[in-house]
Amino acid sequence: MSSAPELFGIPVAVLALVVAGAGFLVSFVALGWQISKHMLDGGRVRVYLNAATWEPNARLTTNNTGKWKMKAGEFGRVSKENIELAQLVVENPGRTAITVHRPSLAISTRGKKGYFVTPRMFKLENYGSDTATAETVVRIDPYDRVTFLLDYWSVIHSKLDNSQNKRINVRGSVLVAGRKHPRRSPRRLTWKIPKEAWTAYTDVRILSPFTVMWREICRSHLGGKSPNRNETSPPVSVLSGVLFEAMRKFEERPTQEDFRSAIKEVAAEWKVSHLPLQIASFRMYEALDWNRENLGPWPHESADSASVNEAPPGVIEVDRD
Repeated sequence: MSSAPELFGIPVAVLALVVAGAGFLVSFVALGWQISKHMLDGGRVRVYLNAATWEPNARLTTNNTGKWKMKAGEFGRVSKENIELAQLVVENPGRTAITVHRPSLAISTRGKKGYFVTPRMFKLENYGSDTATAETVVRIDPYDRVTFLLDYWSVIHSKLDNSQNKRINVRGSVLVAGRKHPRRSPRRLTWKIPKEAWTAYTDVRILSPFTVMWREICRSHLGGKSPNRNETSPPVSVLSGVLFEAMRKFEERPTQEDFRSAIKEVAAEWKVSHLPLQIASFRMYEALDWNRENLGPWPHESADSASVNEAPPGVIEVDRD
């Protein structure tokens, strides 16, 4: 006959083992809950990368599906004064504020290790939820978000030219203070940009020379933390008008020297400084060369035969008297 103590006919040792196992299971569940609660309550990050087109003083068009390709026909007419950008959106769905830094693009190709590039950023105010900052270190409150606009074509051009692959892959990326690894946009929404690409719009066949040249003005005068920081420089709208009128003096692309002379002449008529455009003309002609396979015709109408009051779409007309 066994002398081991029993309770309800079950050995106490067995009951103790069952109770210990149940306690261990409860402790394990509680630990899992605490870990989950910490992750849910702590700072979390969601990163999205959207293709966007900015028309200053008009609108910002974004492809919120996260895909790179767009169709101009879906968004209506796009003015000649536009620049294609990457909209990097960083959200904090947690209950703790976080600090993010190094907003960038993660670029990779097959067979090569990826790297990060931070192109020029644009600051946009009064654009609602699409208002963008050009700061590189930003604190995000719980359930809030921050948006960056990155001039990705300014860095993608050279990457495509130098790539030995048929395409490059691009994802949005940001570093979170206290975290070792960067957070990126979803892998399934990776931008796969072909080597021959020059625009995100699949239904655009040619690019206006004016648009190509105007984008260089936009980059130099509207990019960075303090757009138009040189108060003595004419507004971009005025520079656009001078550029357009200088272009109309020629029926085809002139030499750079002749074009710079035309800029100086028109700027004198408008009573503004010609230096911003003259300096930018070097980059303008480099951009024309890079896009030479996709350029539309040079303006055929000369300034003498055109109305002096005519201005390119979106340009603010100014009094030159």
